[in-house]
Amino acid sequence: MKKILKKNNLLNVKDGLFVIIGTFLMGFSFNVFLNANKISPSGISGLCAIVSNLMQENWGWSIHPSIFYLAINTVLFFIAFKKMGLKFAINTAIGIASYSLFIEICNFDIGLSGTDLLLCAIYGGVLTGVGLGLVFRGHGSTGGSDLLASIITNKFKSITTGSIIFIADAVVVGLSLLAYKNLELSLYSLIAIWIMTKMSDVIVSGVQGIRGYYIISAKYNEIADAIMKDIDRGVTAFNSEGMFTHNESHVLLTLVTRSESVKLRQVVSNIDKDAFMFSCPISEAMGQGFVPLKSKNALKNSKKDK
Repeated sequence: MKKILKKNNLLNVKDGLFVIIGTFLMGFSFNVFLNANKISPSGISGLCAIVSNLMQENWGWSIHPSIFYLAINTVLFFIAFKKMGLKFAINTAIGIASYSLFIEICNFDIGLSGTDLLLCAIYGGVLTGVGLGLVFRGHGSTGGSDLLASIITNKFKSITTGSIIFIADAVVVGLSLLAYKNLELSLYSLIAIWIMTKMSDVIVSGVQGIRGYYIISAKYNEIADAIMKDIDRGVTAFNSEGMFTHNESHVLLTLVTRSESVKLRQVVSNIDKDAFMFSCPISEAMGQGFVPLKSKNALKNSKKDK
C-alpha cells in the first residue's frame, strides 16, 4: 500500500511539473514572440491580449493580459468544476494560475519586437504548442477555450468540443483584424494558431488528433466502466479468442482525442498493468462526441431535393 501511495505521489508531482513547465513555455512565448508583435494567440489568451492592447492605446489604461485571463478563467473554472475529476480540477487550477503568473513575469525584451513577424509567428506557435502539449500530458488544462467548450457541450450535446475551439479561435482572429486594422497581423495569427495546434498534437499523441485504442484485458469490465466514467467516452467490446491458449476473452475499442489519450493509458495501467493495448490513427471520426453525422446527411438530402 505504501509503495502504491508513493508511486501515485510521484506521478502527481510529475504531472504538476509538466503543467508548470508547459505554462512557462506558453507564458514566455506569449510575451516574447506573440503579444509583443500584436500576433494574437488562440482562444481566451488572445482575446485578453487584444483587450489589454486596446485599453492601453485608446485610454492609457495599463492592465496586463494576465489579470483578464485569470479573472475570466476563474469564472469558467467554477462553472465547469462539477464536471471535472478531482485530479484534473487540481491540475487545471495549477495551469490557470501558473499560466497567468508566467504571462505576468515572463515579460522579457530580447529585441524581437517589430522584427521578422513570420519568424515570431512560427516560434511563438511552436513554443505555445509544446507547452500546451506538456500541460495535456500532465493531465491538466490552462482553461480558456477548453473550459468554455466543456460548459457548452455539457448543455448542448450536438455541439463538439473541436467546433467550439475553432469558433473561439476564428473570433479572436476576426477581432484582431478589427482591433489592429492590419490584415497581415491576422494572417500571422492564423499561422501561429495552426502551428500551435499541430505541435500540441505531436507532443501528446503524434500527428493525429484522434486515435483508436484496442485493449485486451481480463478486467475488461472494470476498464470499460472507468473509460466511460472518467473519460466520458464510449466503449465497444468484441468477443475474441487467443489462438495459442484458445481462451475466450474480450477486446475493447474506444476513440479518444489528443488530450484524452494520456489519461486513457493511465486508467488502463491503474486497473491492469498486464493489459495489452495498441492504437491506430483515425483520419475521420463521425457521430456522438465527434463530428455530427446529420450535417452530412442533411447535405445529401438537400442535393437530392434539387
